[in-house]
Amino acid sequence: MEFSSKDNYFMNLALNEAEIALNNGDFPVGAVLVIDGRLISKRRNTLYCDTNWASHAELSIINENSKIIKQSVKNNNSKVVLYTTLEPCLMCLGAAVLHRVARIVFACPDPHGGATLLNPNNLTEWYIRKWPKIQGGLCREQAYILFIQFMKQKNTPSWNKILKLFEDMYNK
Repeated sequence: MEFSSKDNYFMNLALNEAEIALNNGDFPVGAVLVIDGRLISKRRNTLYCDTNWASHAELSIINENSKIIKQSVKNNNSKVVLYTTLEPCLMCLGAAVLHRVARIVFACPDPHGGATLLNPNNLTEWYIRKWPKIQGGLCREQAYILFIQFMKQKNTPSWNKILKLFEDMYNK
């Protein structure tokens, strides 16, 4: 799977957001929204900082920019790309599909079985037509290191179980 220099640039912006999240005591996920090659917005997880478990970086960035995404796609047939440091969950993937995100690029796979493993062919034609191109693995190691740092800092039984899942997945 090949990634462009622009892909690397935007993923590094997402990694910077993830690092800020980590420094703020939050799970280190960063996201970047790009429309027609232009940076629109950057976000990071805030689910522990603001106590809203739905404050995922991807969902937040899509919700905050919903109007511009809709206008760009409907009026200009624009290409919307979402960069994220962790494979999107079902909620974030669903928001991306509904907003006609054309492409999702993620760094690290989710060892819980991220939503990108869903087979769109098991859904209706409506979803199949809107399904984004999904590519993973760009800057995987940098994202993985941030996740491991976070989980080791937490050092609780539940985070230690997740840490083991990440380590097992990464060492395959």
